[in-house]
Order: sequence, then C-alpha cells, then structure tokens
Amino acid sequence: MHTKSFLVTVATSLLLACSSGQSTSGFAQDPGGSSGGGGSSGGEDGGSAPSSGGSGSGGGTASSSSGSGATSGSSGSVATHDGGGGGQFLDANITDADVGQSITLTADAFTVPAGGEVFMCQVVANPFGQDVDIISMHGVMSAGSHHFFLFNMDPNTTALSLTYAGNLNKIAPCPGAGLEFHPFPFLSQQPDWTVNYPTASDGSPMGYPLVAANSLMLNLHYLNTTSETLSPVVTITIKTAKPGVVKTHVGTIFLNQVALSVPTTATTANPTLTTQTWVGDPSLPATYSLYGSISHMHQWATNFTASTPGYAAPNNVFYTETDWSSPPLTLHNPVIPMANNQSITWTCTYFNNTGQTLTFGDSAKSNIMCIYMGDYYPANATNPDIIAAVQ
Repeated sequence: MHTKSFLVTVATSLLLACSSGQSTSGFAQDPGGSSGGGGSSGGEDGGSAPSSGGSGSGGGTASSSSGSGATSGSSGSVATHDGGGGGQFLDANITDADVGQSITLTADAFTVPAGGEVFMCQVVANPFGQDVDIISMHGVMSAGSHHFFLFNMDPNTTALSLTYAGNLNKIAPCPGAGLEFHPFPFLSQQPDWTVNYPTASDGSPMGYPLVAANSLMLNLHYLNTTSETLSPVVTITIKTAKPGVVKTHVGTIFLNQVALSVPTTATTANPTLTTQTWVGDPSLPATYSLYGSISHMHQWATNFTASTPGYAAPNNVFYTETDWSSPPLTLHNPVIPMANNQSITWTCTYFNNTGQTLTFGDSAKSNIMCIYMGDYYPANATNPDIIAAVQ
C-alpha cells in the first residue's frame, strides 16, 4: 500500500484517539451549497476569501507546474503566509463547470464541560458514493476548538474505529487517547478554514482523491477554558470535481515526533531542542514538489523549523514558525523540488514551567507535540498521504 501509516501504540496497534464526551445519533448531510468558486469565505476574522485564481491575502501562490520536480534543493523559494488563517487558497482555478457535487457534513451535538478537554469522532460512509476528487473544503468550528481533522479511512480502519467508537454516523468519544493519525484531506487549527489546491500547468485544478470504499471521519479536539459548558457546532462543506477534471493529485507528508521529553530545567532563555529526521519514502514519486508547509506544537513551544539537504537558505531551512496555537499555512513560491529519498529534518524548541517533565501526548493542557505537515504533488491517485512517526 502506498500510504505509510505508523501509529503510536497506546490502546491498540492501529487506531488511537480519545477522551470524554456525549454521544448522540444522526449525521447531517446537506447536498446544497454553491457550486464552483475557488475561495469560499474563510478567515477567523470574518473576512472574505479570494475568488478563483486568488492567492490569499498574503500574496503567496503555489507554482502552476504539475509536479516535474528536481532532485536537488531549490535555488531560493520565497515562503509566504497565506494571510493568517483564511486557509489554503493558492492559485486554484475552480469554475462552476468543474464542480460535480457539494455536500455539507454537520457533526452531531456534543458538550464540553467547564475546564474539560474532549476528543470526539464521527464516521460517515463516502457521502458521494463513488470515487471522487475533492477540490475544495470549508470547515467551521465554534468557540473552544483546538483542531479538526477529516480523516480518509480505508475499510479495515473504519471497521476497527467503529468497534471502539460506536456505530456509523454517530458521534462518540474517539477510540483511544487523542493520538489518532490517518491519511487526511483536511486539517484545521483555526475556527474557519478553507482548503483549495494549486492549478496544474494545463489549467486544470488539482484535487485530493477519495475512493468509493473509504469512509470519512470527523476528528474533533475541544478544550474548554471557560466556566460554562460548551455546545460546539462543527461543519465542513466538501466540493468535488466532475470526472476527468482533475489530472494531478495532491497529498500530505505528515511527520510526527513521538519520543518527546522536555525537562523542568528548560526555560525560555535556555529551551530544549527536539529534532528528528525522516529519510524519505520510496512509495512517493521519484521527484515531487512541496507547495505548502504547516506545523503543530503545544503551548510551551517557541519555535519550529524544517530543513532539507541542498535547499538554498541558511542551514537548509525552508520553513520556520513561532505560532504554536494557530499557525497559518506557509506557501512556497516557487515550490520546493524534492526526491523520494531526500530527507526532511524538523525541530521544535520547548520551555517547561510546569514543575514536571513534559512528554508526547494528546492533551493540549499537559502534553507536547512536534509535527510537520507538507503538502505536495503529484500524489498517488488512491493513497495520496504519507504518515510517519519517527522516534
């Protein structure tokens, strides 16, 4: 199988995730919504998204190359933020004529008690009933959100998740301890997030492939810092292309450090540096292009970097971020050419003022993470994502 899944073993060897919450039934699927349009409204400040062809308010766009890629580092990519939370707008060229279906999924009701932290999961069978290429997604989370994954679940993983989490189409506490990592077309660390993809060299929109047999899982992490119970509302609108429109597929490289430890002696002036190196994956194309980067850290983090050999920047660093809570997507313009045996090293710096050693884990209140996610093309048409846990 092209997709490489390496999961942290806590409760099971394949599927991990969850904590507490309420279970209700029913999953709303709304087939309405406007067709087309490369940028639905997004941005937690309530601003509007760019229209088709827009590059995001940060001005950075992905290259229109369809993934020819080189085997050595870039001669100098300009990394630009997409505008600070509006989403992954890029230079997507989506017209009404390209859009096949538009469906909105709404998570069942659940509650988060005052001071509580929950991980809620809801699995739905492929709502399109066939192989499709996703070309746009718009997710919205009400107050208290930490992150929102939309996982792409093969039949075996879906069956296992339902054994622990409940029946299809019902929300329930996730099956493990908040450490669930699967292929995914959508991740949001902000309340309002839109995902579009680059335009290929022939003018067609790129897309993320979802095969008919696979299910989707909404994975919702909420942290309630208030004194009142929260009743979150979470929706995601998914637009697919008509058959034959997408000719270049996209995927994500998800790199996770799972052997993290930050001692109590780490301070902001003298933080602990955690670093790991991924050596590449032969199931990727021989050459491919990284067009976007984003990180995930927890509240004691001060800096994140990612580097690759041959990249024309100090210390080969092609991505850096200091925002642990709501990092924006960074777009690489031009894209970064990669080879499938080319390594990526990613680092986090952490301080610790808790009085106890901080270790890897799911809780935003008491654990730490150091995760790099890179968006790339061209990807495999059935298994587009690489999920790697490095110790």
